[in-house]
Amino acid sequence: MDTPLPIILDEIEKAAAESRKAAEEARLAGEQDAEDVMKKLRKLFLKMAKAITEELGEGKK
Repeated sequence: MDTPLPIILDEIEKAAAESRKAAEEARLAGEQDAEDVMKKLRKLFLKMAKAITEELGEGKK
């Protein structure tokens, strides 16, 4: 083996740190995407509730 063990261990440590960082970034991106979807669903639900309320109100007239 040409590469000394301490250097190999350092490279493994660096790779592990980069992997953890990438995983954290992916998790944060996923959370942001989920939040955006929930905002869209809330808006859609409010539109639907308003339309139903208006429709029920017209039925009483």
